[in-house]
Parts: sequence; structure tokens; C-alpha cells
Amino acid sequence: MESALAFSKGVGIPVVLVENSGRCNKNEGDEKILPNGVAWIPNLVSTITEVVLNGSKAIHVNKKMVEGPNPNEKGKILIPLIALLQYPFIVKLMVPAIKKDVKNESRLSLVEGF
Repeated sequence: MESALAFSKGVGIPVVLVENSGRCNKNEGDEKILPNGVAWIPNLVSTITEVVLNGSKAIHVNKKMVEGPNPNEKGKILIPLIALLQYPFIVKLMVPAIKKDVKNESRLSLVEGF
């Protein structure tokens, strides 16, 4: 079982990596322990309780940073403009080409006997 403690630059929030599988080392009370022998789950709960109850300032989390930008807002205004630009292309070029192709297909089917 490995344990690592790292502090992010500029942020005082500790990060701990522990193994939590059924194969990791345990103490007499069947609690999962760190390499130094500390039962890490009760220690984590007591540390969280201590931090909550000591009256320290809460960490402010910016909702926009967590959720990220709204993908539905990006480029939303361009949709009607793109549709207007595509319309002449479809009506002037594609529709006649499709009609010509359908006419040629029906002639080819009659010639080939299908």
C-alpha cells in the first residue's frame, strides 16, 4: 500500500492517495492502515471533523469553474446564419441535381430490366 501527500501550488488543500482494496494491510481492528500504521479512515474522519469544528474560513468554489462553460451558448447565434447560407446552395444546385439523378436512374432501370 502506498501513500502520497502532495500540496498543490497556491492551494493549501492536501491530497492523499491510498489503496482501499480488500488486499491492503489491516490492523487488529480490521481497519485499513497506511504504511506508518495509522488507520486512515478514522484518521480522515477525525481530521475532517476537526477542520469543520475549528471555525476556519470555508473554501469558496466558483460554480462556473466546476461546471465549465455552457456548450449550448457557444455559436448559438450562427445557426440561423448558416442555415440561410446553405439554403441557396441546396435549392439552386442540389435539388436540380437530385431530380436529374432520379430521372437518369429510372431510365437506367428500364434499360437494365429491373
